Amino acid sequence: MQGRIISLTGGLYEVMMEDGATLALRARGKLRYVKTYAANPKAISKKEQLIIQKTSPKVGDLVLIENGSIDTILDRKNEMIRPDIANVDQILLVFAAKEPEFSFHLLDLFLANILKQNILPLLVVTKIDKLTIEELNYLKLQLKSYETLGCEVLYVNSKTKEGIPLVSAHLENKLTVLAGQTGAGKSTLINAIFPDFQLQTQEISYALGRGKHTTRMTTLYPYKGGFIGDTPGFSKLDVLGIGKRELAHLFIEFKQYPCRFKDCLHQHNALGCGIREAVSQGLILKSRYDSYLKMLDAIGKGEKK
Repeated sequence: MQGRIISLTGGLYEVMMEDGATLALRARGKLRYVKTYAANPKAISKKEQLIIQKTSPKVGDLVLIENGSIDTILDRKNEMIRPDIANVDQILLVFAAKEPEFSFHLLDLFLANILKQNILPLLVVTKIDKLTIEELNYLKLQLKSYETLGCEVLYVNSKTKEGIPLVSAHLENKLTVLAGQTGAGKSTLINAIFPDFQLQTQEISYALGRGKHTTRMTTLYPYKGGFIGDTPGFSKLDVLGIGKRELAHLFIEFKQYPCRFKDCLHQHNALGCGIREAVSQGLILKSRYDSYLKMLDAIGKGEKK
């Protein structure tokens, strides 16, 4: 039998089966270790060798059930570390148009992390009623460049439900994780899309023995043939796991402007750098380039620790 892990608490996995039934199961001990063949990055020889990696099932995993326990984890198309979740189709980024002010740097930070995992981003701008028509049009103009980067942008007023049907349609048949600015109205958005969400959250927490004030782990809730991932704490990101050389590749517009220097990091002191020239000519947003430099600095500081 096949199912999907939708929550984890105290070593007990809640698995939703293909018929919609849910089972509380434990994983077989053998799943803690996976044998793979790969080259050792620290070795001079690039010959592949047997590597035994410690692993465990994640929320979002598709699994096979045998003899009343999780027997096999099927191949993952992607996986995240924070939050700890697998097989994500898209991440819905919730950002406020105002209160708090829209943070382009935080958006760039989210996008870099999302693209590293090969996950589709979807940006939802809330609280559009807080802006004048002129202010909203200016924000849309600023975000137009992000749409050319493959990040679709939707605008909503959760209170009047303006734009909510379109967001709802994007969630159909997908495993979606919500993230974004603190105070951007994520809970209000969820309740506008999914009126029974809070009730279902309480029911599942009660069934799993979670207290009202207990920090909840990542949980998936069925919605229109897909799942909404409730991931507490997924509101602040760093550049965890991204290397200096890799970062530029996650700013996909950089690829349009080749740099003549092979190992260039595209910093201020790189005279003649193709990326810096594109920024100076207005071909790359200066705010994006500034975000890149901030992340590069953060990576450098992390490497020195």
